[in-house]
Amino acid sequence: MSIFIASTKPISRSNGQSAVASASYRAGCELEDKRYGKTHDYSKRSGVMSADIILPTALKEQGVNIERSELWNLAEESETRKNSRVAREWLINLPHKLNEQDRKELAHKFTQSLADKFGVIADCAIHKPTAREIKRGADARNFHAHIMLTTRKAELGEDGKITLTDKSDCELSDTQRKAKGLSKAKDEVTEIRELWEHIANEKLAEYGYDLIDSRSYAAQGIDIIPQEKMGSVATKIERDNYERELKKAEQAAKQGKVYEIDEKPTTIRGEVNRLIAERNSEVWNAQLADNQKVNDAADAIIIKGHNIEHTTPPPQLIGGDQSPKPSTKAAAVDEPKRKTHSPTDIAAAMALAMNVRKELADDEKQKEITLEQQRQREIAEQNKREQVERERIEQQRADRERAQQQERQAQAERLERENKQFTVDKKQMYGSVLAQTAEQNIKGIDKEKPAGTAILAISAANEIMHKLNDYINEPRTTQIQRELAKVERSDLTDFVSDKSKQALSEIKNLYRTDDRKTHTEALQTALNDFVGNHSETADKTQQKVLQSAQRDVTSFSNEINRSHSYGMGM
Repeated sequence: MSIFIASTKPISRSNGQSAVASASYRAGCELEDKRYGKTHDYSKRSGVMSADIILPTALKEQGVNIERSELWNLAEESETRKNSRVAREWLINLPHKLNEQDRKELAHKFTQSLADKFGVIADCAIHKPTAREIKRGADARNFHAHIMLTTRKAELGEDGKITLTDKSDCELSDTQRKAKGLSKAKDEVTEIRELWEHIANEKLAEYGYDLIDSRSYAAQGIDIIPQEKMGSVATKIERDNYERELKKAEQAAKQGKVYEIDEKPTTIRGEVNRLIAERNSEVWNAQLADNQKVNDAADAIIIKGHNIEHTTPPPQLIGGDQSPKPSTKAAAVDEPKRKTHSPTDIAAAMALAMNVRKELADDEKQKEITLEQQRQREIAEQNKREQVERERIEQQRADRERAQQQERQAQAERLERENKQFTVDKKQMYGSVLAQTAEQNIKGIDKEKPAGTAILAISAANEIMHKLNDYINEPRTTQIQRELAKVERSDLTDFVSDKSKQALSEIKNLYRTDDRKTHTEALQTALNDFVGNHSETADKTQQKVLQSAQRDVTSFSNEINRSHSYGMGM
């Protein structure tokens, strides 16, 4: 029996497809896609035997025509939704036993039937397997046709040009089809498949070739298992492996050697499909052999037993004599005697046939069990490999997590050590400076009063800042300690700003003018020294606060001087 293929699928924007791009690829030509502003060029594509636009008979009779580019750009323009179906494709397998012209006539006849049935325009491209595809393992008999249909009906507009109007019936939902009194979409697909079966079988019957059958193998009573879908990744792996094998064979041939190509599948799906193909081949051969036995038995009955009077009981056999007694009617006929079979022989033959069928069924069942066991083993091996891989990944993750935890712990311990060391270093810096400050005497400043204490604190902060700067620049100081020292330096700057305000406030509360003047000058000196030495390490906000404090002290100093001058004048 010849292979039957007749399947349909939509070409939709929701799948990232374009009618113009699809038509360019199937026809093997260059087309401009106006919607997307790009050109699709498949003119160098091999394997395209022909590509023709087929109009509905009603339009064809009006003498109109349309180019491929115009047609499919019009199809794209007619659809406005982002997920619109812009075309429909039917794929049919063309009988390889027919010649090229017969295949083309068949494809065009079927395409014309679709165009007339739905009132749409069709684009029929006939392909053949290329030498490269055959070399890579494709079937050399794979002649087929891609038939693209517009999803909308084609009519002649008032301007004499073809327009696309309403959606064709094959694009309607079952609810819409029911409202129009049409059958369900799946029933219509079955009808179209039967239409292709009828058209193709008419031509095949002319030459006495095997006919095709649109029914499924299950409906035909043939126990064929469908193969697994390979998918793009597995298909690429298999093709790449075969390409490598071909290169090895070519290299061996150049060296005068013979290299036997390893056609064993690389992927698990490929191996499963190989086993399924072998199993299906055995089932098919068993089916043919079984049919032949039935045919042989029928021929034997027709040829050898056609002279038996079926209305008369068969003669009784005595002593194992296998030949019936001739009747007078039989003796009167001038023809050779034919050997007939007794009921016992027929029953034995039928029992033998049943045993053969049972053995074939048992063999088939055993093959299925073996295949299933093989598949289960492969699945188990695959699961085992996946489990090992998962465990490896989990172990790596755990190792990374443990290493990260150890690193975090080490960082925390290092941070703690360096913090403690900085605390020790800071105490030493503060201790040495404060000891010096305690012995320091500024003329006219009372260290016991709040104003004097604040001024000495500013002076001490100036010295500590110098030590912090030296500490930051010390090579042995770690990065963490430098950051801690910078934070301490910033805190000291804020401390000086606060002490300046406090000192000025306390000075203003001094009773004697001379005390206020002496303390103000001391505060001004200490504050100016600090700002002059350390303003560069302060941020902009701190610089503004220090400058504001300087202005306040200067303003108060000027006020004291003016008051003193006025008093002298008086």
